[in-house]
Amino acid sequence: MPEQLDVVDDFYIEMVRPLDNLVIIFAQAEAALVEMIIDLTNVDESVAQRMIKSKEEVLQLINRVDLECFDRTELPLRIEQFWCDRDLRNRYIHDEWFPQIDEGGAPATRGLPLKKGAEVVWNTPIPDDVWALARRFNDHRDHFSHIVYSRQRMKSSDSLPDA
Repeated sequence: MPEQLDVVDDFYIEMVRPLDNLVIIFAQAEAALVEMIIDLTNVDESVAQRMIKSKEEVLQLINRVDLECFDRTELPLRIEQFWCDRDLRNRYIHDEWFPQIDEGGAPATRGLPLKKGAEVVWNTPIPDDVWALARRFNDHRDHFSHIVYSRQRMKSSDSLPDA
């Protein structure tokens, strides 16, 4: 097997592992969100994938379905946090990375405005920030999965004959 080239500049080496984890954990959290929507609505995966494009649509869905008391209050907050975290994750993934020459080459990002009149978004992430974001996505994944698990468990216990 040919030797793999290391194409990441030395400035970014300390960010590679946390960003790798962020990519994987985010994908798992988003998949858990899709599974939760499928469970709550009985739609197919392609419809659920379209639904997660809109935070408002997901929040409206949550308000229409029957959830346990704790989930009814916690889940909308979780969805709001997921979208905030997703915005930050998108910045880390899609913004331009560059070394700060006057800061010893510490990595920084520059995000071009996505809307007319918006400002350039500057950030100086450190590995701990990216690890913390990955941990939050891990928590989101676990929460969405728990809702599906709890609902399926409740459905299966409801279908058991009374003794």
